[in-house]
Amino acid sequence: MNVDRFEKGPREILNPEIQKGSVNFKFGVLYAKDGQLTDDEMFSNESGSETFDRFLNLLGDSICLQGWAGYRGGLDTKNDTTGINSIYTVYQGHELMFHVSTMLPYSKENKQQVERKRHIGNDIVTIVFQEGDDTSPSFKPSMIRSHFTHIFALVRYNSQNDSYRLKIFSEESVPLFGPPLPTPPVFTDHQEFRDFLLVKLINGEKATLETPTFAQKRQRTLDMLIRSLYQDLMPDMPKNMLNRRSFSDVLPESPKSARKKEEARQAEFVRVGQALKLKTIVRGDAPTSLVTTGLCRKEPWESQSFCSSFPYDIVCGDSWGQSLLVATDSAGVMLLEDSPTLPPVQVFDKTLTVKQMHVLEPQDLLIARADKGKDARLYVYRLSTLKRGIEERQLVRTKCDSRENKLEKTKGTKERFSHHPPKYLK
Repeated sequence: MNVDRFEKGPREILNPEIQKGSVNFKFGVLYAKDGQLTDDEMFSNESGSETFDRFLNLLGDSICLQGWAGYRGGLDTKNDTTGINSIYTVYQGHELMFHVSTMLPYSKENKQQVERKRHIGNDIVTIVFQEGDDTSPSFKPSMIRSHFTHIFALVRYNSQNDSYRLKIFSEESVPLFGPPLPTPPVFTDHQEFRDFLLVKLINGEKATLETPTFAQKRQRTLDMLIRSLYQDLMPDMPKNMLNRRSFSDVLPESPKSARKKEEARQAEFVRVGQALKLKTIVRGDAPTSLVTTGLCRKEPWESQSFCSSFPYDIVCGDSWGQSLLVATDSAGVMLLEDSPTLPPVQVFDKTLTVKQMHVLEPQDLLIARADKGKDARLYVYRLSTLKRGIEERQLVRTKCDSRENKLEKTKGTKERFSHHPPKYLK
């Protein structure tokens, strides 16, 4: 092998964005006025409001695109064809470029604003800044027509208490990613909100890149680069050698007659195809029923109903396998099964007033913060122990039963239990 030619080979093979996914990120930012319910209306906003401008200043710095030498996120830095300015920042070593709808070119003749949609519609993660209060019609991901965007972060500003409210919409194929939203998802500390939001966006895109669709694309790109490098370094071998399979590779024993040979070849290829299909199904990359392929399939953003008539107010909750563990205001902690027909199961009674919880299934742990203020304490439980108690229909646990689960020296744990965003970066 010619080492000099190898060193001059395609450097993209060593690109970490192909090996492990993005290092730098581009996020869409869509401004929506109060009452706007279609993407055409949102993309047609020529300018934002004062609150939107303050939000952009919180995200990053306004930079001039012409002559910009940093990460450009697909924007034109020579001829101003994608706008004059944009929002940019560096966070935890990652360069972030924001495709802001009101900064991208606006066309009075084009009602669909194709130029704006071309950038924001091709972002994996998009922030939607929506004006209005909680009584206004809320944003739904189905309002945006995009086959590429997998995560929407809905941001609303409340001028009465100078706070931001955050809501996350995620496509069903995207695995869970942190940090988990606080309860309620309201941030009065703007810097804390910025840290939380940026980490959530970065982790969301990284989680999306692990879905079969994106992982396969990245693998195909890497395979193509390796194949190209192989063919360049091995000029004496036939170019199509990698694609060739001799007949003896498929059939262990070649039949003598042409007809039997063809029948055996077809039978062998059917067997190999079925084996590959089975492997794909086991890996989870292939649809197997009408639930995932046909009319029975749910929309990606459709909410999942656990209980049609739950009589208590929910304080907080977290998913546990296919079930939902929720803390109520007056009935303790309940387990809601993934079926509206099954009744809720009480896990803790009302003497344990849980205000925040986090289920860590890989570690077999439930961490809960009970009571409030200076009396707040952390409790740690084994999920397997709780599950065994539920299956054996043991008595509902009380606060007294949880003495051994209480962590000492955790009095007043509101700040300790709150998530520090940077540590969730993967």
